[in-house]
Amino acid sequence: MRLSDFIRTHSEEIAKEWEAFARTCSPAAAKMNVDQLRDHILPLLRFVADDMDAPQTDFEQSEKAQGRQPLATVEASEAEKHAALRIIDGFTVDQVIGEFRALRASILRLWIKHRSADIQADPTQITRFNESIDQTLGESVRRHGHLETQAREHSTSRDAFLATLSHELRGPLAAIVNGVHIVQALGATNANLAPVAAMMSRQAQHLRRLLDDLLDLARISRNRLSISCVPTDIRQCVQDAVDANCEGLTQGTHILKVDIPEAPLVGQIDCTRVVQVISILLNNAVKYSPAGSRIDVSLIRENEYALISVRDEGIGIAAEMLPRIFDAFYVTNENNLVKHGLGIGLWLARRLVEMHAGTILAKSEGPTRGAEFCAAIPLTISVAAPGASIAQPLVRDRTSAV
Repeated sequence: MRLSDFIRTHSEEIAKEWEAFARTCSPAAAKMNVDQLRDHILPLLRFVADDMDAPQTDFEQSEKAQGRQPLATVEASEAEKHAALRIIDGFTVDQVIGEFRALRASILRLWIKHRSADIQADPTQITRFNESIDQTLGESVRRHGHLETQAREHSTSRDAFLATLSHELRGPLAAIVNGVHIVQALGATNANLAPVAAMMSRQAQHLRRLLDDLLDLARISRNRLSISCVPTDIRQCVQDAVDANCEGLTQGTHILKVDIPEAPLVGQIDCTRVVQVISILLNNAVKYSPAGSRIDVSLIRENEYALISVRDEGIGIAAEMLPRIFDAFYVTNENNLVKHGLGIGLWLARRLVEMHAGTILAKSEGPTRGAEFCAAIPLTISVAAPGASIAQPLVRDRTSAV
């Protein structure tokens, strides 16, 4: 049995080793199923085996050995298709190269392992095998590089568009908000206008949050978002976030419990951005929780970290969704984008926490079991600094229907 025939007859065994290696390519592999991990391996193996057996002149062999491939065809090769899917899945070019290196090694290792009297050690087959693997590797790397360049160009154009759009819409939105204030003033004396004014105010605030998120998305993607860290009592950040989201909590008649320490918890942070993180998590809890359910917000110190937690009793998160919950534009309910937004908030929260050298994670026991989001932000100072005052008294444990 020649090596090409061995590849055909043992393709499933080889595919399992390919899958095992792909599973080590983190973080992309963490959210992939078996079919995605295997991708184009079986067609790739068929190509390698057929290419090894195809007639080849000395000149063609010399050209291939020196990396001068035949002219590209209109239809993408299996290796190019594989590269396209791998870049969508988030594989780096080094990981794609690693796949083919591991494939070469595993085929030869399995061939030696199964080798018996009927397996011929033909040097020509070994040469043709290496040429075929090199060809598929080259096609994949070139395609990956081309698509990566395209993605960067598209990303730059998209970010510029989002930044421009966000800025241009702020003017019309400001006019709408001013109009809402006038309607609200008239609603104070007109019972028919009051509910309309309240609805307009909620939608205007929703639009403002969307624009702010889009603008921050563009800034972060273009490395133009910075944070200004000063000694700050993080208890005040929690209080400010709760106050900022009071209207949404009131709408849903949610029961809010806030648990913060009595003593100041001071850290070197950007208070505005930490408030934004907590607000995103609170807003997320309100959106995905039924009216009248409980939402818990807590702040504790653990070693040199401030741990901020927001827990709800809402729809929960399926296990397969947890690895992607912080991805940009990922929405768990695509049929209700009006209510659940664009899928930017949690991505933005993660990036803002990471800019503070912190981490954030999501936990859920599954659908209908609620969810908890925990942000850990390092503290660079552990005692209250001069000027790090609290604007108003804060209560350690506040339980209220708001």
